[in-house]
Amino acid sequence: MSVYGVHKFLKRAQRDDALCAAVMQDAGAALREFPLSDKERAALLAGDVLALNRMGVHGYLLQTLARRKLFGLTPEAYIQRMHAPV
Repeated sequence: MSVYGVHKFLKRAQRDDALCAAVMQDAGAALREFPLSDKERAALLAGDVLALNRMGVHGYLLQTLARRKLFGLTPEAYIQRMHAPV
């Protein structure tokens, strides 16, 4: 499985305030422009960083979600979810 679309979204979110604002307003609509699988889209919308990490999404890029507080994530929630029991 390729995680190209997730990486593309995360790289852009690192520097694009307008994209982050769009995610805050309507996350589903904001993600439509990225080539994501249904599983990737669902994991992003749920803030399921553990699932994304297991799909192969780079850990450094994943931290963008917490730094930008996207999909309900905070740095604390990110850590909790990454260490959640399986």
